[in-house]
Amino acid sequence: MIGGIVIKGDGLGHKYGYPTANLDCLKRDIKISGGVYAAWGFFDNKKYKAALVIQEKPWKVEVYLIGLDEDIYGRHVEVEVVQKVSELEKFDTKDEVIKKIHSDMKMIEEMLEK
Repeated sequence: MIGGIVIKGDGLGHKYGYPTANLDCLKRDIKISGGVYAAWGFFDNKKYKAALVIQEKPWKVEVYLIGLDEDIYGRHVEVEVVQKVSELEKFDTKDEVIKKIHSDMKMIEEMLEK
């Protein structure tokens, strides 16, 4: 389980239509490699389908809780990793980034339906 307090991020997830919660996690506490993961998110005694993104450089742990639409800054979120769905990649255009996010989200949704 990965957990942390939601802190202010760079706002990129929101810019791409997937507002993520940046978790205040120490790198030494995370035992999985960078990438995009299907996960279950837990917030306020509720369970959500989730996309977890772990970025190595600069260090960042973000989670998108599917269906949650409220300000959760300063609140605690926990994440249970299910399976890695892809590696992080660099793209030249915003459209390429959005296409990759949509593809990852489709895989995550299908994986968590099973």
